[in-house]
Amino acid sequence: MPETPEAEAPSSDSFDLDRSEKETLLEEYAKERKRVKNISFRNLLYLYLMIFLLLAILMPKIYISNQIYYLSRNINDMYHKYTALLEEQAALQRELERIRYRINVIDQLSSQSRMDDNDTQTDMQENE
Repeated sequence: MPETPEAEAPSSDSFDLDRSEKETLLEEYAKERKRVKNISFRNLLYLYLMIFLLLAILMPKIYISNQIYYLSRNINDMYHKYTALLEEQAALQRELERIRYRINVIDQLSSQSRMDDNDTQTDMQENE
């Protein structure tokens, strides 16, 4: 077995602190932990200013987006009513054409009937 050189660990002498240094470090650490960390008035003012600016920018955008949404809904409703009216107009046009056709056919038949009646009457008069 070949022997491997062992890694030398750093000496503990360089990390040793005397008792007074340890106590001062612990006291400073305890003071730091006990210190209340509040937001300063200046930072709070900046925070409120940012929130106000953000709202000032976003509120008009939200309002305009809502108005566009409601207008598009109204336009869509009107368009559906418009298409329904166009379909109703086409149905009424077909009905009108059907009635006109009936009237023309009835007029022609009635005029033919009158002509036939006149012919019959003239024939009867001639036969008398």
